[in-house]
Amino acid sequence: MFDGVVFAGGGCRCFWQAGFYVEAQPRLCIEPAYAAAASAGAALGTVSLAGVGSRALENFKRHAAGNSRNIYPELLLSKEPMFPHEGLFRAAILETIDAETLVTIQTGPKLRIALTRSPQSRVPSGARLAAAIVAYKLEGWARGRVHTRWASRLGYSVEWACADECEDIQELADLLLQTSCTPPFTPAFEREGRPVLDGGLTNNVPVAALPECERILVLLTKKYHQLPESQRVTYVEPSEAIPIGGWDYSDPDALQHAYDLGRRDGERFATNRGDF
Repeated sequence: MFDGVVFAGGGCRCFWQAGFYVEAQPRLCIEPAYAAAASAGAALGTVSLAGVGSRALENFKRHAAGNSRNIYPELLLSKEPMFPHEGLFRAAILETIDAETLVTIQTGPKLRIALTRSPQSRVPSGARLAAAIVAYKLEGWARGRVHTRWASRLGYSVEWACADECEDIQELADLLLQTSCTPPFTPAFEREGRPVLDGGLTNNVPVAALPECERILVLLTKKYHQLPESQRVTYVEPSEAIPIGGWDYSDPDALQHAYDLGRRDGERFATNRGDF
C-alpha cells in the first residue's frame, strides 16, 4: 500500500510509532523503498524498519527504570552531566542494534534523517536554539500545523543524512543523537565540523524528503486540530493523547503505554485497510 513511510519527531511519544508499525507492517505488507524521520522519530524509525522495535522498547524501559529523575542539579559543579538523556539514549541504541541489525539497516529502506543547521550569526548559539524552539512551539500551538514553517523563515535550514550509509553502530548512534540535539537535554553536537540542532525544528514531519514515493504513510506522535488532506499522503495520529513528556526518561510504564496504544491503533488501521 505504501512505498514510503515518515516517522515524525516527538521524543518518548515515538514509541507509539514502534507499536503501530509492528502491527500494521505485516498485516498490510508495508515494504517501503524509502523512509524519512526527524528527532526521536529517527531512532524509532530505524529500529522499526529493522524489525527490532520491541527490543528497543525493552532496553529503553530497563534504563528508564534505573533512572529516578530527568535532572540531577547536584551534579552542576561536577564532571557528570546533570541531564542523563544522552547516556541513556546511546546505551539503549547500542544494546538494540547489533552487527546483524546494522546490516539490515544498511540494506533496507533508504532512511533520510533531518538535521537542522542554524544561520550564520553573531547571536550566541543558545539564543539561536531558543529562538528556533519558540518559533516551532508557537506555530504548532497557534496554528496547529502538521508542517511548520516559522523556524525556516528565521534562517534555519534542514540537511539530510542517511542511516543506511553509516558504516558502524557508533556512527549510527551519533547520527540518531544529532537529529535529537536539544541542549541542555543533550550536549551540543557537531556533524562534519559544524553545529547541528534537532531536525524536528525545521522538518518534524519530513514528507518533502520523499519526492519519489507515490503513497506515503506518515506516523505522527500527537493529535492535531486538523490533518492535511492528500491523496498521496496518509496521515495517522494516535487515537488519544500519549501521557508522557518528550524528554521523560524516568517512566517505563508510560513508555509501555505509548507502545501498547500504538499496537492497538496499528491493528485497527490494518483491519480497516488504512481507514483510520
